[in-house]
Amino acid sequence: MTFNISEFLRINRVYFIWAAFMGLLYLFRNMFGLVFITFIMCFIVSGITHHLRRKYHLNRRMLVVFLYLLFLMAVSAFLVYIPPRLLSETINFTEQLPQSFESVRNWLNANLGTNELVAPILPQIKEAMLPESMIVSAWNIVRGMLEKGVHYFGWFFLAVLFSFLIMLDLPILSKGMRRLRFTRLAESYRETADSILLFAKVVGENFRAQLMISVINTTLTAICLHFIGIKAIALLCTIVFMCGLIPVLGMWISSVPIVLMAVNTGGIELGLWALAMIIVIHMLEAYVLNPRIVSSVMHINPVMTLIILYIAHSLIGMWGMLLGVPTAVYIYRKISKPYED
Repeated sequence: MTFNISEFLRINRVYFIWAAFMGLLYLFRNMFGLVFITFIMCFIVSGITHHLRRKYHLNRRMLVVFLYLLFLMAVSAFLVYIPPRLLSETINFTEQLPQSFESVRNWLNANLGTNELVAPILPQIKEAMLPESMIVSAWNIVRGMLEKGVHYFGWFFLAVLFSFLIMLDLPILSKGMRRLRFTRLAESYRETADSILLFAKVVGENFRAQLMISVINTTLTAICLHFIGIKAIALLCTIVFMCGLIPVLGMWISSVPIVLMAVNTGGIELGLWALAMIIVIHMLEAYVLNPRIVSSVMHINPVMTLIILYIAHSLIGMWGMLLGVPTAVYIYRKISKPYED
């Protein structure tokens, strides 16, 4: 039996199409952040535009221009008022970090030093909380965040520009994409279009739901921090908002600096109040917000979410934390469809 390369390509054309698509994504991996931010902005603006046009019958182009002007005004106000305060609070937090750990160590000695279960591991805990090592670790983290922050800051404004241009001519661009059905790329279009649209929808819906939860968590945290008298609200709320984009796990990551700042401000007692506040907000997220917002969109168990986040972070790092859940949901929806011959 002779090998026929044409027949082989025809039978396995689906795999070759997807291999080419994955290869294209790999080539543009360094621009993935820019593509992701542009897509999210297009997805959110498209949803708002569609809702307002359906309700008020407004001109689409004028509405897009108005939404982006409103967004740029909000960003400009944020850049004028928040960064100076954020920088000041970050410096104060870094300077007060050794004192915070010293307070925690003293409390551990006083309350858990005689505990038979905790005493054997207490020296290791206190050694990990040495001021020198913590300052070095904190500085490395801050420096890494600043370096990435400048990088993503440039990507953010490029994404605003690209998404604005895309949204301005979206109907024309959509019509042009649909014309691929009548070109030599028709086979690739038919094979990948529906899957890409489904994946884009899942990612967009997940991120929009997580963004809503992050905004609510940040607002509640800011109110609670004000009432219990913890300073550095701008810094802590910024951390809460950024970590809030990570499902389930982000809430606990953001709790560490809040508790440390509370300990430094009012001692262990205020730190325990801050911890209680975090637990209440987390319970509100887990039992009220997630079932109504994320679960209604993703239909996924929180324990499974943690497992997915761990695996995704181990494989692709930070992007795995953001895209792990929607990717898993997409794969599940895809394989759970009835088989069509």
